[in-house]
Order: sequence, then C-alpha cells, then structure tokens
Amino acid sequence: MLDFTGEEKKVILFLLVVAVCGTAVNLLVKSNCRLQKIFCRQEELARLDLNKASPEEMVASRCVLAKTARNIVDYRDSHGGFGSLEELMKVKGIGSRRYEKLKEFFFVE
Repeated sequence: MLDFTGEEKKVILFLLVVAVCGTAVNLLVKSNCRLQKIFCRQEELARLDLNKASPEEMVASRCVLAKTARNIVDYRDSHGGFGSLEELMKVKGIGSRRYEKLKEFFFVE
C-alpha cells in the first residue's frame, strides 16, 4: 500500500523537513523578543504605558507572560502606579535581564 518510488520518498522527506523547520522558526520568533523586531510588523510591537495597560494588552505584546502581566498590575495597584520605567525591576519575577528586554515595549507617562 505504501510502496513509494525513490523520487516520491525524497519529496515526502523534503516536505517533512520544511514543515519541521517552519514550526521551529515560528516557535523561535514567538519566544524571542529580538527576533520579533525583525519578523513582525511595527504595529504589533507598539509600546504600552505601564500605568494604563491591561494584562490582556501586555500578553498581546507577546513579550510578557500572563503571570508576569498579573504581577505588574498587582504591583501597579498596590503602589499607586509606576513613577519610572526602572521601577519595573521591583515587580516579582522581573530582574535586570528581563527588564532589559521589556523596557523596549513599555513606557511611563
């Protein structure tokens, strides 16, 4: 039933490799903020005001997980908002390395 010729086997193998590579690139772009700048339109990477953005908007920016977005909003609510962008490092789960990645996506008015 599955008696493929040599050429058919090569085509099937090629299509499988292309599909796997495409999936890998897609996952890489979704998980890496720097790659998003290269592959995504600028409208998708609009900066958000830390004092006004909802958790849903933060998650939609694709560089903040839902738990981190909730932590940001909890911090904002308990401290009366953010006075500066650097204050983001005081949020649970955000250290200096993550702050360096996130500061490109947020601002404080």
